[in-house]
Amino acid sequence: MVFFFQKKKMKVLTVFATALLAVSALPAQEEWTLFKATHGKSYENFDEEKVRFQIFQDNVQEIKAHNALYEAGLKTYTMAVNQFADLTAQEFVTMLRLKNGPIRREHLTRHVQNPSLPVPDSIDWREKKAVLGAKDQGDCASCWAFSTIGTIEGQNAIKNNQRVPLSVQQLVDCDNEENEGCGGGRMTAPFKYVIKHGVNSEAEYPYVATDNKCRAKNSTVVTVKEGVAVDPTESALKEAVGTVGPISVTMDASLLRSYHEGIFESEDCIADPYTLNHAVVAVGYGTINGRKYWILKNSWGVNWGEDGFFKLARDADNQCGIALQAAYPILA
Repeated sequence: MVFFFQKKKMKVLTVFATALLAVSALPAQEEWTLFKATHGKSYENFDEEKVRFQIFQDNVQEIKAHNALYEAGLKTYTMAVNQFADLTAQEFVTMLRLKNGPIRREHLTRHVQNPSLPVPDSIDWREKKAVLGAKDQGDCASCWAFSTIGTIEGQNAIKNNQRVPLSVQQLVDCDNEENEGCGGGRMTAPFKYVIKHGVNSEAEYPYVATDNKCRAKNSTVVTVKEGVAVDPTESALKEAVGTVGPISVTMDASLLRSYHEGIFESEDCIADPYTLNHAVVAVGYGTINGRKYWILKNSWGVNWGEDGFFKLARDADNQCGIALQAAYPILA
């Protein structure tokens, strides 16, 4: 009789536990549904979606654990669910196909500091109307082109007072001497192309996130006469950003998958030219509560990070290799 009661009690507990698990799983399922709708996600079959859902749940738990450390004052930035939340860390890194290695300077001149120009303690070129909004490269590994175009747009705004979106797709389709379109490329290589061919506007040659036949038009909105390389130190990069304008830079972005806001810093993100896998635009720098940071424009859309931008620790052993490859154009 006692045995029967224990079995009955165990059965009730099992049913209760199952119901509790089902209830606790509802928020995760709802969050998954919202994630798919927000980012237009669809999968080949049920098995694929099952795998992606599990990865999503794992990432959500990682995000929650990280943010708890942030609330405890142990992290300097927060994480959030974004379009990459259904990817493993390795899958995310595989998407980052910038060609790495030491910067190639054959077609670049060396940046020379102008001692007559004071370097400001902080600057944000967005406030000076020299930075256009962040765009989304999509499934095309074209960060190298977005980085180059971003700094040309900046110089065009500063020198000519023209805030004109320029064609990233032109570089993807036409600059194939060292670059491979959506297959990746080098951030500095496009300067050689734009010096020779100029740049069309985004309106003339819109971005489609796939490789296509080159159809650049003869009419060019901006003409570049020179590409300039900055010495690979943070002090040189600060001087260039502070006195020249937005600068094309590369970095190791392997740990940025779930970044949301704050100053990104990780002891695992080192300065190594052979781990650089992503190109962005340095658009400013500053200090918050004694913490120095870079302001960087990304190409993962406005729903990632701080409206498509992010902060990176500055003067922190060249965090993520941010100063190893930096360049900018001089307009004709």
